[in-house]
Amino acid sequence: MKRIAIGLAVLLSAVAAPAAAMTFMKVEHVCPIGGERFSAQEMGSGTAFGHFLDGRLHGAIQSPWPLVSCPGNGFVIYKDDFSADEIKRLGAVVASDHYQRMRGTETSYWLLAHLFEAVDAPARDRAGVLQSATWQASPEQYPRYVQAASAAVAQQCPDARAAAERDAPWLYCQMLLGEWERRLSQFDAARARFERLQPLPEQLVVGPDSESTRRQYAAEIAQQLQLIAANNAMSAMAVDANAPLENEAAKGAPALADELSVSAAHAAAQAAADAAVSAADAVAAAADAAHAAGMAADAAASDAAGEVAPEQRRR
Repeated sequence: MKRIAIGLAVLLSAVAAPAAAMTFMKVEHVCPIGGERFSAQEMGSGTAFGHFLDGRLHGAIQSPWPLVSCPGNGFVIYKDDFSADEIKRLGAVVASDHYQRMRGTETSYWLLAHLFEAVDAPARDRAGVLQSATWQASPEQYPRYVQAASAAVAQQCPDARAAAERDAPWLYCQMLLGEWERRLSQFDAARARFERLQPLPEQLVVGPDSESTRRQYAAEIAQQLQLIAANNAMSAMAVDANAPLENEAAKGAPALADELSVSAAHAAAQAAADAAVSAADAVAAAADAAHAAGMAADAAASDAAGEVAPEQRRR
C-alpha cells in the first residue's frame, strides 16, 4: 500500500503526476486499532496542473491526498506499520470522547494532527499535516486551522533565523506564513513580510538547476503584493512564471518580478484554475458515485456467496 509522505510541502516546482487523470483503486485494510476489516476506494493517481499560493494542488487530483479512516472507530491510517507503544498511545486517543466527537465536526487531517501529538511525531510532520488540514477547512474552521498551522510552520522558519542559515525552504515557509496572513486579512503584516522577502529569491534560491524556482518565487511574491494592495483575501492560484509565453516575455529581463505583468498573468491563470478545479470536482463526484455503486455491488455479491474478502496509499 502507498502511504502519504507527510511533511512541510516545499514546492520547489509545481509537481504533476505523470498520470493523465485521477484514478481510484479498491484496497483492503485491517484497522491497526481494534482489527476491523474493511475495504476502501482510494485515489491511486492524479494530475496536477499547478498550485494555489497556499501549496494546494489543482487539477484532476484531490488535494490534500485523501486519508483512509477505519469506519468503526475513526482511526486515520497514515502508515503501514505501528509499534506496540504507538498502538497503545493512539488507541487511548481514538477511544476518547474528545476524538469521537471530533469525528463529526473536524477534517481528517485535523484528526491526524491530534494523533501525531499522541506519538510525539516530528514538528515538521505535524506542520505539514496542519497545512493540509487548512486545505480541507470550511470557512468557519479556516481561521482556527490557519492559527494552528501558522504556529507549527513558524517553528520551521522563524523570522529571526540568522541570515547565514536561511535557504530556499526557509523562504518558501515564510511565503506560506505571508499567504495565511493575507487570507486572514492581516494585510499590514502580510505586506511587511513580502516586502522583506522580495529581494531574497536571488540570494537564497541558488544552484545549477534553480533558475525556474527562483523565477517562480519572485513572481509569487510580486503577485502577493498586488493582491495585498487590492485588499484581496481570497484564495488564488499561483502564477506560472515558467509558462512558455511568460518565458518569452521575460527573456533578457534582469529582474522578473519587476518585468512580469503579474495581474494579467494571474487573471488568465486564475480562469484556468477555476476551470481545472471544476473539472476535478466533476471527476471526483463521478468517482464517488462509481464507488458507491461498486460498494453496493460488492456487498450484494458478498452476501450471496457468504464470504468475507481477505485482508490486505501516497503523497
